[in-house]
Amino acid sequence: MISPLSRRRMLGGTALATAVVAGMLASPAGAEAETTPRLIIDTDIFADVDDVGALAIANAAHQAGDVRLLAVVVNTPSRWGAPAASAINTYYGNSHVPVGAREPVDDSVAERNYAQYLAEHFPNSLRDGRYAPEAVSLYRSVLAGQPDHGVTIAAIGLQTNLAALLASGPDSRSRLTGRELVARKVARLVVMGGQYPAGAEFNFTQDPAATQRVVAAWPTRMIFDGFEIGDTVYTGAGLAGTAADNPVRAAYRIYVGEGNNRSSWDLTAVHYAIYGAPGLYRLSGPGNNDIATDGSNTWHDTPPKDQYYLVKTASDDTIAGELNQLLTRPRR
Repeated sequence: MISPLSRRRMLGGTALATAVVAGMLASPAGAEAETTPRLIIDTDIFADVDDVGALAIANAAHQAGDVRLLAVVVNTPSRWGAPAASAINTYYGNSHVPVGAREPVDDSVAERNYAQYLAEHFPNSLRDGRYAPEAVSLYRSVLAGQPDHGVTIAAIGLQTNLAALLASGPDSRSRLTGRELVARKVARLVVMGGQYPAGAEFNFTQDPAATQRVVAAWPTRMIFDGFEIGDTVYTGAGLAGTAADNPVRAAYRIYVGEGNNRSSWDLTAVHYAIYGAPGLYRLSGPGNNDIATDGSNTWHDTPPKDQYYLVKTASDDTIAGELNQLLTRPRR
């Protein structure tokens, strides 16, 4: 079994663009859009392929009308993460979904992996992370145009962008501080990170100071999807039967080999963020997640905050079946 610390990824915008995004997202079209959940995904897409599976699930749900995917932001400085995410959105017909990048973007050419392959071989709107909007600016632009308490954020990577968002000040997009903007616009934050009731996991330990700030200061509900949830839920083998031009299939082929599975850490978090827990999970009682200086976490039942973690109530195979249905759904 791969340890939580070693199992995942190796880390290696302009104002006009964000203004256009704000205009596009400010007014949903029709009453149906008002009741559809709204989602932003904050991903460290670069090395581990479960980020790709999570984005595929979100795009498939977007196509089905089950969610409005508002934006994707990348929380590593990878040059290839943002265009790889854009390639996945584009494949599903969602090239209009903006993708932001954490700055400064690393200009060095890292060892070739699936993200670079997707960026260079599949249609996308960016080609290079240096051309993507800056992550916090994109966050502020998108959130400012949303209804109050109408957005779910799924954080499936480092907490770096979220910490920077909380610390951001008023700007042309909103007179609110970052923390005020989050409190007004976000309903909940679903975080793939930590272990429960205690442990050390990659997403939390790579930027522990940011993890501490976000977990301590986030002003809305937080739900944690721990390492133990997706570790033994295996998905992806069925992608071998999807279209040859599917970038999700290509990424899994490069990372695990054609027809093989991968653990579903990020997929479970995004699936929960969209569909909730019926039949698959339950929430722990409210408590508080204590983050140490090294990023390891310990759950305490008291004093309770608006924080919870997921507990599986279905078998791994049942959860995998739900995920694979979306993961392999043909695009429209």
